[in-house]
Amino acid sequence: MFELIYISKAKPGLTADDINNILETAIDFNQRNNVTGCLLYHNQEFIQILEGDKKIVKDLYANIWADDRHYDVTLLSEGEKEEREFKSWSMAYHELSDDDRKKMSQKLFANNFIALSELADKPTPAIKLFWSMAKQLLMEDEKSSQLN
Repeated sequence: MFELIYISKAKPGLTADDINNILETAIDFNQRNNVTGCLLYHNQEFIQILEGDKKIVKDLYANIWADDRHYDVTLLSEGEKEEREFKSWSMAYHELSDDDRKKMSQKLFANNFIALSELADKPTPAIKLFWSMAKQLLMEDEKSSQLN
């Protein structure tokens, strides 16, 4: 099993339709190619972890890297591991917008996601990095919203 994690920044003006298109394409591709993972989009930034066959994941990353809907794509970690962490997630996804953050359900999601990041098994450096960066992204937003 191969895993890969990257971060990137959304191009200015990325719309909800663009995000939906990304998700529809990802879910379809991932289901057909036995790829699992998680994508978090917040404050115009993406962080994603992918799991699957090495060639398929690396080819997918090359396509992601070339996608003009985002930029500053940075590979954080890649490597082999024993088993999947996101077994039932062809592509878990959640977007946290500033307006959404004001809603209780979103705050609950963020708190639950942070708690999950602390409880999740972290058998590989990539998994540790994904959960740490996702938690940091959400906690930074929480701090900034408290200051306003």
